[in-house]
Amino acid sequence: MEWSSLWGRETWLDVQTWGIFVMVFVVVTAVMRARKSHSKLPHGPSLWSISQNLTVQALKYPQFGIMKLAKKYGNIFTCYMIHIPMVALNGFQMIQEALVHQGSNFAGRPQFDIFSKGQGIINAPYGKSWKQQRRFLMTILRNFGLGKNAFEEKILEEVRYLIEIFRSTDGRPFNPDIEITNAVSNVICSIVFGERFHYTDPNFIQMTELFDKSLKFQAGIWFQVAMALPFLSSFPGPHQKMFRVQAEIEAIIQDFIKKHRESLDLQKPRDFIDAYLLEMKKEQESPNSCLTEGNLVYNVFDLFVAGTETTATTLRWAILYMMTYPDIQEKCQKEIEQVVGWCRLPCMDDRVKMPYVSAVIHEIQRFGNVVPFTPAHAAIQDTSFRSYTMKKDTIMLVNLTSALFDEAAWKDPNNFNPGNFQNEDGEFVKPEAFIPFSLGLRACPGERVANMELFLFFISLLQSFTFLWPPHAPPPDLRGLYRITLAPRPYTLAVKCRNRQPARELGPSVSQ
Repeated sequence: MEWSSLWGRETWLDVQTWGIFVMVFVVVTAVMRARKSHSKLPHGPSLWSISQNLTVQALKYPQFGIMKLAKKYGNIFTCYMIHIPMVALNGFQMIQEALVHQGSNFAGRPQFDIFSKGQGIINAPYGKSWKQQRRFLMTILRNFGLGKNAFEEKILEEVRYLIEIFRSTDGRPFNPDIEITNAVSNVICSIVFGERFHYTDPNFIQMTELFDKSLKFQAGIWFQVAMALPFLSSFPGPHQKMFRVQAEIEAIIQDFIKKHRESLDLQKPRDFIDAYLLEMKKEQESPNSCLTEGNLVYNVFDLFVAGTETTATTLRWAILYMMTYPDIQEKCQKEIEQVVGWCRLPCMDDRVKMPYVSAVIHEIQRFGNVVPFTPAHAAIQDTSFRSYTMKKDTIMLVNLTSALFDEAAWKDPNNFNPGNFQNEDGEFVKPEAFIPFSLGLRACPGERVANMELFLFFISLLQSFTFLWPPHAPPPDLRGLYRITLAPRPYTLAVKCRNRQPARELGPSVSQ
C-alpha cells in the first residue's frame, strides 16, 4: 500500500510538472512569435517587464497606469496581456485619428472565443453580420420607443417607483445601489422583455445579481489569463466560476426567448425579443442570415450590460457628487424649480432650457469616467498608422480616460467643475474631447437611451430630494472601484424631501 501510495503521489507530481512545462513552452513560443510578427509596432515596455505590463492588467486603476506609461513612451505604445501585444492609444487627438479618420481600418474586435464567440453586437467582428445586427438593433430601438413619448413615460414610470422608495427611508441612512440598479434595469426590461418586474421578484433579483457577478469576473486577472490562454478553459481553477455564471445568464435569457416564442403574435411584436424572432422567421430560408438565436441571446446580454451597468453607475456617481458639492446641488435645484416647477415631472424638452444642469450632468459623465476603456478594437487589415505598421488583428487598447482628462482639451481636467461645459456667458458647450460613448463606427449605439435615462432620473430625484451625508459618515471617497466600469465605492446617504406630493400624482410631463 505504501509503495502504491508513493507511486500515486509521484505520478501526480510528474503530471503537474509536465503540465507546467507545457504551459511555459506554449507561452514562450507564443511570445517569440508575437515579437517577430509585431516588430514594427510602437515602442513600449519590454515583454518581460512584468511590473509595467501588469500596470495595464491588474492594478486597481489601469486607465491611470496606462496614462503614466504614456508619459514615458508617448501617447501610442505597445504593452502586453500575458504574451499578446496591445497598442495603447491615449489622448483625444490620437483616439480620434484612429477611430474616426481611420475608423474602418480599426473597427474590428479581437476574437478571444471565451463567452460570446463573436455573437451579439459589442464583441462581433466587423463585417456584414455586424452591420446587419447593428442596423436591426437601431431599428428596434426606434420602433419600441427611442425618441418617442412612450419611451419617456417608461423611464418616468421607474422614476416614480424610485422616488417612493427613497421617500420611504424617512431620512434614515441607506445604500442606494440596489434600488438604482433595479430602476435602470427595469427600463431595459421594458424594451427587451416588454414588461417591468417588481424589485422583490426573485427571478429579477437573480438576473441582476448574475450580471453583476459577470462584470466583476471580467475585470479580474483570471479573465485576462483565460482570454490570452484559451486552452486553460478546460482546466480547473477560479476561472471556471466565470463560465458557470455565464451559463446561468444564457439559460435565463433562453428561457425568456422560449416563452416569447410560445406566445408570439405575428402581427403585434411586444418588445425586442418578439421583433427579433419575427425577423428570424422572415429570414429563415436565407443561408446568409446572421439573425440566429445565439446572436439574439448575446444581443440581450449586451443590451443589459451596456444599458444597465453604465447608466446605473453614472447615477450613483451623480448622487455622490451632489452630496460632496452641496453648492452645485443647490444651484441645480434652483434651475429645476424655474423650468420644471413642482407639479410635474421633467421631460426631454426641458433640457435645452437648463444649461447649468446640462453642464453638471456632462461633468458627472466626464469626471465619473464610468467606462475607462472601449471594448478592445482590432485592425481588420494591415494598416499604416503614425509611421507604424499595424498588422491585421493587432489589438488596440483605447483609453477613454486619457481623453476625458486630457489637459490639452479641458479647462480644469483634474477637478469636478461644471465650468468645463460652459462658455464665458454661462451657456452650455460640449468640447469635442467629451467621448464617454467612444467614437466612430463602434461607438455605443445606446447613447441616446442612456442620455434620456440619465437626464430624467437625475432631474426628477433632485426635484424631489436634497442628498445629504448621514451624521458621522466617513468623508467622501471619490476614487472608485474598477470592474470593467469604474463604480463609486459603496456609500450611504440620507435624503431630505423637497416635494411631499406622491410621485404617482405628479402631472403629465412627456414631450409634445
